[in-house]
Amino acid sequence: MALLVQAQNNERFQKFKTMKRDFIIENTKLNETEKATFYDLFDEYENRYHNEVWLLKRKVRQEVSNAFDTISSGSASKYINEYFQFEQLGMTIKHERNQKLLKLIRPKEVLRILHQEKEFDRVMLNRMRNRPKKEQEKGKEKE
Repeated sequence: MALLVQAQNNERFQKFKTMKRDFIIENTKLNETEKATFYDLFDEYENRYHNEVWLLKRKVRQEVSNAFDTISSGSASKYINEYFQFEQLGMTIKHERNQKLLKLIRPKEVLRILHQEKEFDRVMLNRMRNRPKKEQEKGKEKE
């Protein structure tokens, strides 16, 4: 059962990653060489962020949520520090990616990529907020 859930989560991540990549490509003015570079770096760094940060942050959030009412001060401090370390690692990964992008893609287009990345997040958040309640509960169960 756990492998099935893991496979479904990975499939959702891959679909989400493709949607995000396509959204960014559609809303930037990258030439063909820049697109190829972007595809490679995007895939590498999205996978790295997902595996090294997102999954682990989600695990911490779930642990905190499950134990919130009974958590000790020591455990609370531990969770806060772990979460902060994941946040820092996430920023480091994104900074590394951005520096590589700047070496290979015109700076104005890198800025456009970053803007479109935020815009994609905004669009997805609005889409989630506007889902019917039943569908929202179904999505929470899958996490």
